[in-house]
Amino acid sequence: MVSGLVLGAITNLATVYAETSIRKPSIPEFTIENLSLPYDVPPTTITSIDPYTGKETITTQPGYHVENKTIQIKIKNQPFTPYELEIDGKSWTINLFYNIRLKGHFSPDWHYYRLYNGSNDGNLRQNYNSEYTLVPINDYLPTEGKVDIQIEALIGYEQGIVIVPGAPGTARIVTGESSGWSNTQTITIGANSDGEQEQSQVNPNETSAPNQQLGAQSAVTQPGINWAEISLFAALFSIIAVLIFALIYKRKVIRKTKP
Repeated sequence: MVSGLVLGAITNLATVYAETSIRKPSIPEFTIENLSLPYDVPPTTITSIDPYTGKETITTQPGYHVENKTIQIKIKNQPFTPYELEIDGKSWTINLFYNIRLKGHFSPDWHYYRLYNGSNDGNLRQNYNSEYTLVPINDYLPTEGKVDIQIEALIGYEQGIVIVPGAPGTARIVTGESSGWSNTQTITIGANSDGEQEQSQVNPNETSAPNQQLGAQSAVTQPGINWAEISLFAALFSIIAVLIFALIYKRKVIRKTKP
């Protein structure tokens, strides 16, 4: 009985019903830019008058120089125009999104830019008004060292899913097609480097989990954050709890009915 209920839960979680397939995007092309946009802030003079004596005071604040260095990812946009797609009688807007992940060059652990598939903050949508989508990444970089970066493209529709009932936040999940991850680009950061970058020829999709094909399209899920598994485990625990409760209740009823 339990196996039948679990199989049914898996089937419901893993099935995406679509009237029309969504095309697979190309693997993104991108560069990492180390921008230097320095500027000078001029001196300022502040004049104040003492309300009791009428004495005038002049204070001069000196000017200063701002280096204003920024490291950003420059993604070459793919030809794409958002469109409406009707699925099971409901209209969805199909968009093109990007997932970005970063890691220390000597670490196996990837971390995601805050706008990613499954994030409560939403997804990184392609900038349709420009030839490129620009993403500043200063907050994700160390003061010194090497950082690996990969990007994948997603085409599909975005919907909010509550992973854990009662918990704050709603995961923004993209359902559609994924390009797979790009080759790795590595940027070197430090006092003696000038944002040097190199590109790895290793195909990350040979070692990454393959995209699961679900009928006419694939449910795009975040590597390392498998929402289907989380939902399945939550449903499985609920089913087990109900079965245990039913079994205990049944035993109590049998004991009461015995002469």
